[in-house]
Amino acid sequence: MMRKEIFKNRFVQCMAAVSALVFGQACTDLEPTFTDSVSIESSEGSFGGVASTANSLEALYNNIENLNGQNNEYALMEVAAENIAVLTRGVDWSDNGVWRELHNHTWNPEQLYVLNSWNNRNSQILSATQLLDAASGANASETAQAQVIRAINVAMVLNWFGQVPFRGVNDGVDVDPTVLSPQEAYDLIIGDLTSAINSGNLHTDGPDGDLFTIGEASARFIRAKVNLNSGSFLGSPAAGAMDAVIADVNAIEGLGFALDASAFYFDIFDLTTGNTEVIMALDTSTGQRMFNMIHPNQTGWNGFVTLTETFRLHGTDDPAVDARVGLAGPDFNGLSTGYIRGQQLDGTGAAMNDRQGNALVYEDELLQSLEVNNERTGIRCVKYPQRGGDGFPDPSNNFVFFRFAEALLMRAEATLRGGTGSPNTAVADVNAIRVRAGVAPLGAITLDEMRSEIRKELNTESNIFGQRAVQIRFGTFANTWELKTVQEDFRVLFPIPSTALATNPNLVQNPGY
Repeated sequence: MMRKEIFKNRFVQCMAAVSALVFGQACTDLEPTFTDSVSIESSEGSFGGVASTANSLEALYNNIENLNGQNNEYALMEVAAENIAVLTRGVDWSDNGVWRELHNHTWNPEQLYVLNSWNNRNSQILSATQLLDAASGANASETAQAQVIRAINVAMVLNWFGQVPFRGVNDGVDVDPTVLSPQEAYDLIIGDLTSAINSGNLHTDGPDGDLFTIGEASARFIRAKVNLNSGSFLGSPAAGAMDAVIADVNAIEGLGFALDASAFYFDIFDLTTGNTEVIMALDTSTGQRMFNMIHPNQTGWNGFVTLTETFRLHGTDDPAVDARVGLAGPDFNGLSTGYIRGQQLDGTGAAMNDRQGNALVYEDELLQSLEVNNERTGIRCVKYPQRGGDGFPDPSNNFVFFRFAEALLMRAEATLRGGTGSPNTAVADVNAIRVRAGVAPLGAITLDEMRSEIRKELNTESNIFGQRAVQIRFGTFANTWELKTVQEDFRVLFPIPSTALATNPNLVQNPGY
Protein backbone atom coordinates (compact mmCIF):
# COMPACT_ATOMS: atom_id res chain seq x y z
CA MET A 1 0.00 0.00 0.00
CA MET A 2 1.29 3.45 -0.82
CA ARG A 3 2.67 5.60 1.99
CA LYS A 4 0.06 8.23 1.10
CA GLU A 5 -2.67 5.74 2.04
CA ILE A 6 -0.85 4.45 5.10
CA PHE A 7 -0.38 7.85 6.65
CA LYS A 8 -3.08 10.05 5.18
CA ASN A 9 -5.25 9.82 8.27
CA ARG A 10 -2.30 10.87 10.45
CA PHE A 11 -1.68 14.17 8.67
CA VAL A 12 -3.50 17.38 9.31
CA GLN A 13 -2.96 19.41 6.18
CA CYS A 14 -2.91 23.15 6.84
CA MET A 15 -4.53 25.49 4.42
CA ALA A 16 -1.86 27.06 2.22
CA ALA A 17 -3.03 30.58 2.86
CA VAL A 18 -2.57 30.08 6.59
CA SER A 19 0.72 28.22 6.46
CA ALA A 20 2.29 30.99 4.43
CA LEU A 21 1.89 33.31 7.39
CA VAL A 22 3.60 31.02 9.87
CA PHE A 23 7.38 30.85 9.87
CA GLY A 24 8.73 28.06 12.05
CA GLN A 25 11.68 28.78 14.33
CA ALA A 26 14.13 25.98 15.10
CA CYS A 27 16.89 25.75 17.68
CA THR A 28 20.48 26.18 16.62
CA ASP A 29 21.77 23.37 18.85
CA LEU A 30 20.59 20.87 16.21
CA GLU A 31 18.34 19.05 18.66
CA PRO A 32 15.56 17.18 16.79
CA THR A 33 11.85 17.82 17.13
CA PHE A 34 9.99 14.56 16.69
CA THR A 35 6.36 14.24 15.64
CA ASP A 36 4.67 11.55 17.74
CA SER A 37 8.02 9.92 18.45
CA VAL A 38 10.78 10.48 20.99
CA SER A 39 14.32 9.24 21.50
CA ILE A 40 15.06 7.05 24.49
CA GLU A 41 18.09 7.09 26.75
CA SER A 42 19.52 3.86 28.12
CA SER A 43 20.04 3.35 31.83
CA GLU A 44 23.65 4.49 31.27
CA GLY A 45 22.45 7.74 29.71
CA SER A 46 23.43 6.84 26.16
CA PHE A 47 21.12 6.94 23.15
CA GLY A 48 18.70 4.04 23.38
CA GLY A 49 16.95 4.40 20.04
CA VAL A 50 13.79 6.14 18.91
CA ALA A 51 10.51 5.10 20.49
CA SER A 52 8.88 4.29 17.17
CA THR A 53 10.79 3.78 13.95
CA ALA A 54 7.61 4.09 11.87
CA ASN A 55 6.70 7.42 13.48
CA SER A 56 10.24 8.73 13.17
CA LEU A 57 10.30 7.89 9.46
CA GLU A 58 6.92 9.54 9.06
CA ALA A 59 8.29 12.68 10.74
CA LEU A 60 11.21 12.73 8.28
CA TYR A 61 8.82 12.49 5.33
CA ASN A 62 6.59 15.14 6.83
CA ASN A 63 9.53 17.52 7.02
CA ILE A 64 10.50 16.86 3.40
CA GLU A 65 6.92 17.81 2.52
CA ASN A 66 7.63 21.25 4.00
CA LEU A 67 9.69 21.91 0.86
CA ASN A 68 6.39 22.73 -0.84
CA GLY A 69 6.54 26.14 0.85
CA GLN A 70 7.48 29.51 -0.59
CA ASN A 71 9.89 30.71 2.09
CA ASN A 72 13.04 29.33 3.75
CA GLU A 73 14.54 26.64 1.48
CA TYR A 74 12.54 27.58 -1.61
CA ALA A 75 13.51 31.21 -1.15
CA LEU A 76 17.20 30.27 -1.10
CA MET A 77 16.85 28.04 -4.16
CA GLU A 78 14.67 30.28 -6.33
CA VAL A 79 14.23 33.84 -5.06
CA ALA A 80 18.01 34.20 -4.91
CA ALA A 81 18.21 32.99 -8.53
CA GLU A 82 17.19 34.28 -11.95
CA ASN A 83 13.60 33.07 -12.40
CA ILE A 84 11.59 34.47 -9.49
CA ALA A 85 11.07 37.84 -7.77
CA VAL A 86 8.88 38.84 -4.84
CA LEU A 87 7.38 42.30 -5.23
CA THR A 88 6.10 44.71 -2.62
CA ARG A 89 2.79 46.27 -3.64
CA GLY A 90 1.86 49.24 -1.48
CA VAL A 91 1.99 48.04 2.12
CA ASP A 92 1.93 44.36 1.08
CA TRP A 93 4.73 41.82 1.11
CA SER A 94 7.67 43.75 2.53
CA ASP A 95 8.39 41.20 5.30
CA ASN A 96 11.19 43.42 6.58
CA GLY A 97 13.04 43.14 3.28
CA VAL A 98 13.95 39.43 3.48
CA TRP A 99 12.83 38.82 -0.12
CA ARG A 100 14.73 41.83 -1.48
CA GLU A 101 17.90 40.71 0.30
CA LEU A 102 17.77 37.40 -1.53
CA HIS A 103 16.98 38.85 -4.94
CA ASN A 104 19.58 41.62 -4.58
CA HIS A 105 22.26 39.29 -3.12
CA THR A 106 22.68 41.55 -0.09
CA TRP A 107 22.01 38.95 2.62
CA ASN A 108 24.09 38.69 5.79
CA PRO A 109 24.54 36.05 8.54
CA GLU A 110 21.31 37.20 10.21
CA GLN A 111 19.09 36.64 7.15
CA LEU A 112 15.90 34.95 8.36
CA TYR A 113 15.46 32.37 5.62
CA VAL A 114 19.15 31.47 5.68
CA LEU A 115 18.87 30.83 9.42
CA ASN A 116 15.63 28.86 9.14
CA SER A 117 16.99 26.69 6.31
CA TRP A 118 20.16 25.98 8.27
CA ASN A 119 18.16 24.93 11.33
CA ASN A 120 15.54 22.95 9.41
CA ARG A 121 17.93 20.79 7.41
CA ASN A 122 20.55 20.25 10.13
CA SER A 123 17.89 19.12 12.61
CA GLN A 124 16.71 16.57 10.06
CA ILE A 125 20.23 15.21 9.55
CA LEU A 126 20.32 14.41 13.26
CA SER A 127 16.81 12.94 13.23
CA ALA A 128 17.73 10.63 10.34
CA THR A 129 20.99 9.68 12.02
CA GLN A 130 19.12 8.69 15.18
CA LEU A 131 16.70 6.54 13.21
CA LEU A 132 19.63 4.91 11.40
CA ASP A 133 21.47 4.10 14.63
CA ALA A 134 21.48 0.40 15.49
CA ALA A 135 19.84 1.15 18.84
CA SER A 136 16.66 2.22 17.04
CA GLY A 137 16.25 -1.14 15.33
CA ALA A 138 14.79 0.18 12.06
CA ASN A 139 13.85 -2.53 9.61
CA ALA A 140 15.54 -2.83 6.22
CA SER A 141 12.98 -0.74 4.32
CA GLU A 142 12.94 2.02 6.94
CA THR A 143 16.74 2.08 6.95
CA ALA A 144 17.00 2.48 3.19
CA GLN A 145 14.43 5.29 3.11
CA ALA A 146 16.07 7.08 6.04
CA GLN A 147 19.45 6.88 4.29
CA VAL A 148 17.99 8.64 1.25
CA ILE A 149 16.32 11.29 3.38
CA ARG A 150 19.54 11.94 5.29
CA ALA A 151 21.33 12.27 1.96
CA ILE A 152 18.78 14.86 0.79
CA ASN A 153 19.31 16.96 3.90
CA VAL A 154 23.11 16.71 3.89
CA ALA A 155 23.13 17.63 0.20
CA MET A 156 21.03 20.73 0.80
CA VAL A 157 23.28 21.97 3.63
CA LEU A 158 26.41 21.26 1.58
CA ASN A 159 24.95 23.01 -1.46
CA TRP A 160 24.10 26.17 0.48
CA PHE A 161 26.88 26.43 3.04
CA GLY A 162 29.84 24.36 1.81
CA GLN A 163 30.24 22.65 5.22
CA VAL A 164 28.01 20.36 7.25
CA PRO A 165 27.94 20.06 11.05
CA PHE A 166 27.41 16.49 12.19
CA ARG A 167 26.34 15.41 15.68
CA GLY A 168 26.63 11.83 16.87
CA VAL A 169 23.65 10.24 18.58
CA ASN A 170 25.48 10.09 21.92
CA ASP A 171 26.85 13.63 21.78
CA GLY A 172 25.37 15.74 24.53
CA VAL A 173 24.40 19.38 24.17
CA ASP A 174 27.82 20.29 25.61
CA VAL A 175 29.59 18.55 22.70
CA ASP A 176 30.30 20.73 19.66
CA PRO A 177 29.29 18.93 16.45
CA THR A 178 32.14 18.02 14.14
CA VAL A 179 32.09 19.77 10.77
CA LEU A 180 32.30 17.72 7.58
CA SER A 181 34.41 19.10 4.76
CA PRO A 182 32.85 19.22 1.29
CA GLN A 183 34.56 15.94 0.38
CA GLU A 184 33.46 14.24 3.61
CA ALA A 185 29.89 15.45 3.16
CA TYR A 186 29.83 14.36 -0.48
CA ASP A 187 31.16 10.92 0.51
CA LEU A 188 28.43 10.60 3.17
CA ILE A 189 25.71 11.54 0.66
CA ILE A 190 26.91 9.14 -2.02
CA GLY A 191 27.53 6.43 0.56
CA ASP A 192 24.00 6.68 1.93
CA LEU A 193 22.40 6.73 -1.51
CA THR A 194 24.50 3.88 -2.87
CA SER A 195 23.87 1.75 0.21
CA ALA A 196 20.12 2.32 -0.09
CA ILE A 197 20.04 1.60 -3.83
CA ASN A 198 22.23 -1.51 -3.60
CA SER A 199 20.37 -2.90 -0.59
CA GLY A 200 17.38 -3.99 -2.63
CA ASN A 201 15.14 -2.55 0.10
CA LEU A 202 13.69 0.36 -1.87
CA HIS A 203 10.67 -0.33 -4.02
CA THR A 204 11.28 -0.53 -7.76
CA ASP A 205 7.89 0.73 -8.87
CA GLY A 206 7.52 2.57 -12.14
CA PRO A 207 5.08 5.41 -12.84
CA ASP A 208 2.04 3.24 -12.09
CA GLY A 209 3.27 2.40 -8.60
CA ASP A 210 3.93 4.16 -5.31
CA LEU A 211 4.94 7.76 -6.05
CA PHE A 212 4.74 8.93 -2.43
CA THR A 213 7.42 6.69 -0.91
CA ILE A 214 11.09 6.88 -1.81
CA GLY A 215 11.96 4.15 -4.25
CA GLU A 216 14.97 3.22 -6.31
CA ALA A 217 14.09 5.75 -9.03
CA SER A 218 13.93 8.62 -6.50
CA ALA A 219 17.25 7.61 -4.93
CA ARG A 220 18.91 7.42 -8.34
CA PHE A 221 17.44 10.81 -9.30
CA ILE A 222 18.97 12.38 -6.18
CA ARG A 223 22.33 10.66 -6.74
CA ALA A 224 22.40 11.92 -10.33
CA LYS A 225 21.61 15.43 -9.12
CA VAL A 226 24.38 15.34 -6.51
CA ASN A 227 26.94 14.01 -8.98
CA LEU A 228 25.98 16.60 -11.59
CA ASN A 229 26.61 19.31 -9.00
CA SER A 230 29.72 17.73 -7.51
CA GLY A 231 32.00 20.24 -9.24
CA SER A 232 30.25 23.04 -7.37
CA PHE A 233 30.81 21.27 -4.06
CA LEU A 234 34.32 20.00 -4.58
CA GLY A 235 35.90 22.52 -6.96
CA SER A 236 35.87 20.00 -9.82
CA PRO A 237 33.51 17.12 -10.60
CA ALA A 238 34.10 13.88 -8.71
CA ALA A 239 35.88 11.18 -10.72
CA GLY A 240 33.39 9.49 -13.02
CA ALA A 241 30.56 11.75 -11.86
CA MET A 242 29.15 12.51 -15.32
CA ASP A 243 29.15 8.84 -16.29
CA ALA A 244 27.39 8.11 -12.99
CA VAL A 245 24.70 10.70 -13.79
CA ILE A 246 24.03 9.04 -17.14
CA ALA A 247 23.96 5.55 -15.63
CA ASP A 248 21.40 6.58 -13.00
CA VAL A 249 19.13 8.28 -15.53
CA ASN A 250 19.38 5.23 -17.79
CA ALA A 251 18.30 3.08 -14.85
CA ILE A 252 15.35 5.38 -14.08
CA GLU A 253 14.29 5.07 -17.71
CA GLY A 254 14.62 1.31 -17.40
CA LEU A 255 12.07 1.36 -14.57
CA GLY A 256 9.49 2.66 -17.04
CA PHE A 257 9.59 6.43 -16.53
CA ALA A 258 9.25 8.49 -19.70
CA LEU A 259 8.11 11.89 -20.90
CA ASP A 260 4.36 12.16 -20.75
CA ALA A 261 2.89 12.87 -24.18
CA SER A 262 -0.45 14.12 -22.90
CA ALA A 263 -2.38 16.37 -25.25
CA PHE A 264 -2.44 18.97 -22.46
CA TYR A 265 1.08 19.78 -21.24
CA PHE A 266 0.08 20.70 -17.67
CA ASP A 267 -1.62 17.36 -17.10
CA ILE A 268 1.88 16.34 -15.97
CA PHE A 269 1.13 18.22 -12.73
CA ASP A 270 -2.32 16.71 -12.22
CA LEU A 271 -1.75 13.24 -10.83
CA THR A 272 -5.45 12.42 -11.06
CA THR A 273 -4.98 12.11 -14.82
CA GLY A 274 -2.08 9.66 -14.51
CA ASN A 275 1.19 10.02 -16.40
CA THR A 276 4.51 8.31 -17.01
CA GLU A 277 6.67 11.22 -15.96
CA VAL A 278 6.38 11.85 -12.22
CA ILE A 279 9.11 9.95 -10.36
CA MET A 280 8.14 11.13 -6.89
CA ALA A 281 5.31 13.20 -5.46
CA LEU A 282 4.69 14.62 -1.99
CA ASP A 283 1.42 14.21 -0.13
CA THR A 284 1.14 17.92 0.55
CA SER A 285 -0.64 20.96 -0.80
CA THR A 286 0.30 22.57 -4.08
CA GLY A 287 -1.27 25.82 -2.90
CA GLN A 288 1.82 27.83 -2.02
CA ARG A 289 3.12 27.44 -5.58
CA MET A 290 -0.11 29.06 -6.80
CA PHE A 291 -1.52 31.39 -4.14
CA ASN A 292 1.81 33.23 -3.81
CA MET A 293 1.55 34.26 -7.47
CA ILE A 294 -2.08 35.25 -7.98
CA HIS A 295 -4.10 38.32 -7.01
CA PRO A 296 -6.28 38.46 -3.85
CA ASN A 297 -9.37 38.62 -6.04
CA GLN A 298 -8.22 35.24 -7.40
CA THR A 299 -7.80 34.07 -3.75
CA GLY A 300 -4.02 34.61 -3.72
CA TRP A 301 -1.61 36.93 -1.93
CA ASN A 302 0.05 38.45 -4.97
CA GLY A 303 3.74 38.78 -4.19
CA PHE A 304 5.64 36.34 -6.40
CA VAL A 305 6.17 36.82 -10.13
CA THR A 306 8.34 35.11 -12.67
CA LEU A 307 10.95 37.31 -14.28
CA THR A 308 9.84 38.70 -17.61
CA GLU A 309 13.26 37.74 -18.98
CA THR A 310 12.44 34.09 -18.23
CA PHE A 311 9.09 34.28 -20.01
CA ARG A 312 10.72 35.86 -23.06
CA LEU A 313 13.21 33.00 -23.34
CA HIS A 314 10.37 30.99 -24.87
CA GLY A 315 10.26 33.44 -27.77
CA THR A 316 6.51 33.19 -28.19
CA ASP A 317 3.20 34.07 -26.60
CA ASP A 318 1.46 31.23 -28.41
CA PRO A 319 0.93 27.89 -26.62
CA ALA A 320 0.58 26.25 -30.02
CA VAL A 321 4.26 27.11 -30.57
CA ASP A 322 5.39 26.28 -27.03
CA ALA A 323 2.86 24.61 -24.75
CA ARG A 324 4.83 25.66 -21.66
CA VAL A 325 3.74 29.30 -21.98
CA GLY A 326 0.14 28.23 -21.36
CA LEU A 327 -3.05 29.98 -22.30
CA ALA A 328 -3.36 33.72 -21.74
CA GLY A 329 -6.91 33.30 -20.42
CA PRO A 330 -8.32 30.91 -17.83
CA ASP A 331 -8.65 27.25 -18.67
CA PHE A 332 -9.79 25.84 -15.31
CA ASN A 333 -11.71 27.49 -12.49
CA GLY A 334 -10.96 31.01 -13.65
CA LEU A 335 -7.20 30.48 -13.67
CA SER A 336 -4.76 29.58 -16.41
CA THR A 337 -1.71 27.35 -16.19
CA GLY A 338 1.74 28.32 -17.39
CA TYR A 339 2.65 31.99 -17.64
CA ILE A 340 -0.45 33.87 -16.51
CA ARG A 341 -0.67 37.14 -18.40
CA GLY A 342 -3.20 39.53 -19.87
CA GLN A 343 -6.74 40.26 -18.68
CA GLN A 344 -7.80 37.92 -15.88
CA LEU A 345 -11.28 36.39 -15.88
CA ASP A 346 -13.29 34.81 -13.12
CA GLY A 347 -14.83 31.34 -13.25
CA THR A 348 -17.81 32.64 -15.22
CA GLY A 349 -15.62 34.33 -17.84
CA ALA A 350 -16.21 37.90 -16.60
CA ALA A 351 -13.30 40.35 -16.62
CA MET A 352 -11.75 40.88 -13.20
CA ASN A 353 -10.51 44.08 -11.55
CA ASP A 354 -7.89 44.67 -8.90
CA ARG A 355 -8.82 46.06 -5.47
CA GLN A 356 -8.66 49.64 -6.77
CA GLY A 357 -11.06 48.91 -9.63
CA ASN A 358 -8.43 48.76 -12.39
CA ALA A 359 -8.66 46.00 -14.99
CA LEU A 360 -6.66 43.07 -13.64
CA VAL A 361 -4.14 42.72 -16.46
CA TYR A 362 -0.77 41.01 -15.96
CA GLU A 363 1.48 42.67 -18.55
CA ASP A 364 4.56 41.42 -20.39
CA GLU A 365 6.82 44.27 -19.24
CA LEU A 366 10.26 44.16 -17.66
CA LEU A 367 10.09 44.70 -13.92
CA GLN A 368 11.13 48.16 -12.75
CA SER A 369 11.23 47.82 -8.95
CA LEU A 370 11.07 45.30 -6.14
CA GLU A 371 9.61 47.88 -3.76
CA VAL A 372 7.13 50.05 -5.68
CA ASN A 373 4.50 48.17 -7.68
CA ASN A 374 0.80 48.14 -8.35
CA GLU A 375 -1.33 45.03 -7.87
CA ARG A 376 -1.03 44.03 -11.53
CA THR A 377 2.74 44.15 -12.11
CA GLY A 378 4.41 41.00 -13.34
CA ILE A 379 3.71 37.74 -15.13
CA ARG A 380 2.76 34.84 -12.89
CA CYS A 381 3.67 31.18 -13.32
CA VAL A 382 1.33 28.39 -12.18
CA LYS A 383 1.82 24.76 -13.18
CA TYR A 384 -0.99 23.00 -11.31
CA PRO A 385 -4.39 22.91 -13.05
CA GLN A 386 -7.18 24.02 -10.70
CA ARG A 387 -9.87 21.55 -11.70
CA GLY A 388 -11.80 21.19 -8.47
CA GLY A 389 -13.95 23.70 -6.63
CA ASP A 390 -16.67 26.04 -7.83
CA GLY A 391 -14.99 28.71 -9.91
CA PHE A 392 -12.09 29.35 -7.52
CA PRO A 393 -8.64 27.77 -7.40
CA ASP A 394 -8.62 24.51 -5.48
CA PRO A 395 -5.12 23.13 -4.87
CA SER A 396 -4.57 19.40 -4.59
CA ASN A 397 -2.36 17.35 -2.26
CA ASN A 398 -0.28 15.88 -5.08
CA PHE A 399 2.89 17.93 -5.16
CA VAL A 400 5.21 16.91 -8.02
CA PHE A 401 8.72 16.57 -6.55
CA PHE A 402 10.84 14.77 -9.17
CA ARG A 403 9.92 14.26 -12.82
CA PHE A 404 11.57 12.53 -15.74
CA ALA A 405 12.01 15.69 -17.83
CA GLU A 406 14.57 16.90 -15.30
CA ALA A 407 16.29 13.52 -15.38
CA LEU A 408 16.62 13.83 -19.18
CA LEU A 409 18.04 17.34 -18.81
CA MET A 410 20.59 16.02 -16.31
CA ARG A 411 21.60 13.25 -18.72
CA ALA A 412 21.94 15.72 -21.58
CA GLU A 413 24.07 18.10 -19.52
CA ALA A 414 26.27 15.28 -18.21
CA THR A 415 26.82 14.17 -21.80
CA LEU A 416 27.87 17.69 -22.78
CA ARG A 417 30.23 17.72 -19.79
CA GLY A 418 32.04 14.64 -21.09
CA GLY A 419 29.98 11.75 -19.78
CA THR A 420 29.52 8.63 -21.87
CA GLY A 421 27.00 5.83 -21.92
CA SER A 422 23.82 7.67 -22.84
CA PRO A 423 21.64 5.92 -25.42
CA ASN A 424 20.98 9.38 -26.90
CA THR A 425 23.03 12.41 -27.75
CA ALA A 426 22.52 15.49 -25.59
CA VAL A 427 20.55 17.21 -28.33
CA ALA A 428 18.27 14.17 -28.70
CA ASP A 429 17.35 14.31 -25.00
CA VAL A 430 16.75 18.05 -25.17
CA ASN A 431 14.74 17.72 -28.35
CA ALA A 432 12.49 15.11 -26.78
CA ILE A 433 11.50 17.73 -24.21
CA ARG A 434 11.15 20.50 -26.79
CA VAL A 435 9.07 18.44 -29.20
CA ARG A 436 6.78 17.27 -26.39
CA ALA A 437 6.09 20.99 -25.75
CA GLY A 438 5.50 21.60 -29.47
CA VAL A 439 8.81 23.43 -29.96
CA ALA A 440 10.93 22.87 -33.07
CA PRO A 441 13.92 20.56 -32.48
CA LEU A 442 17.49 21.85 -32.44
CA GLY A 443 20.23 20.69 -34.78
CA ALA A 444 22.86 20.90 -32.04
CA ILE A 445 23.24 22.25 -28.52
CA THR A 446 26.05 23.79 -26.49
CA LEU A 447 26.49 23.99 -22.73
CA ASP A 448 25.61 27.70 -22.81
CA GLU A 449 22.32 26.88 -24.54
CA MET A 450 21.68 24.08 -22.08
CA ARG A 451 21.06 26.48 -19.21
CA SER A 452 18.28 28.18 -21.16
CA GLU A 453 16.58 24.83 -21.82
CA ILE A 454 16.71 23.98 -18.11
CA ARG A 455 15.34 27.39 -17.17
CA LYS A 456 12.38 27.12 -19.56
CA GLU A 457 11.35 23.60 -18.60
CA LEU A 458 11.79 23.75 -14.83
CA ASN A 459 10.77 27.30 -13.92
CA THR A 460 9.44 27.48 -10.30
CA GLU A 461 9.81 23.71 -9.72
CA SER A 462 12.65 23.60 -7.20
CA ASN A 463 13.04 20.32 -5.37
CA ILE A 464 16.35 20.08 -3.45
CA PHE A 465 18.75 22.44 -5.27
CA GLY A 466 16.79 24.70 -7.61
CA GLN A 467 17.81 27.30 -10.17
CA ARG A 468 20.49 28.72 -7.87
CA ALA A 469 22.47 25.47 -8.21
CA VAL A 470 22.04 25.53 -11.99
CA GLN A 471 23.52 29.02 -12.14
CA ILE A 472 26.43 28.09 -9.89
CA ARG A 473 27.12 25.06 -12.08
CA PHE A 474 27.17 27.27 -15.17
CA GLY A 475 29.12 30.10 -13.53
CA THR A 476 26.41 32.77 -13.82
CA PHE A 477 25.31 33.27 -10.21
CA ALA A 478 27.39 36.44 -9.83
CA ASN A 479 25.96 37.91 -13.04
CA THR A 480 23.27 40.58 -13.25
CA TRP A 481 19.68 39.91 -14.23
CA GLU A 482 16.30 41.61 -14.01
CA LEU A 483 16.39 43.94 -10.94
CA LYS A 484 19.61 42.34 -9.67
CA THR A 485 22.92 44.22 -9.96
CA VAL A 486 25.19 42.92 -7.18
CA GLN A 487 28.14 40.93 -8.56
CA GLU A 488 30.07 39.18 -5.78
CA ASP A 489 31.53 35.74 -6.39
CA PHE A 490 31.63 34.78 -2.71
CA ARG A 491 27.83 34.66 -2.62
CA VAL A 492 27.83 31.24 -4.26
CA LEU A 493 27.75 30.16 -0.59
CA PHE A 494 25.40 31.52 2.01
CA PRO A 495 26.82 32.70 5.34
CA ILE A 496 26.87 30.45 8.36
CA PRO A 497 24.24 32.00 10.69
CA SER A 498 25.77 34.03 13.51
CA THR A 499 23.94 32.02 16.15
CA ALA A 500 25.45 28.79 14.78
CA LEU A 501 28.96 30.25 14.84
CA ALA A 502 28.45 31.38 18.42
CA THR A 503 27.43 27.90 19.58
CA ASN A 504 29.89 25.74 17.60
CA PRO A 505 33.54 26.86 17.41
CA ASN A 506 34.23 24.10 14.86
CA LEU A 507 32.36 26.14 12.24
CA VAL A 508 34.24 28.76 10.22
CA GLN A 509 32.40 31.61 8.52
CA ASN A 510 32.41 31.43 4.74
CA PRO A 511 34.63 33.95 2.93
CA GLY A 512 33.19 37.41 2.27
CA TYR A 513 30.96 37.50 5.35
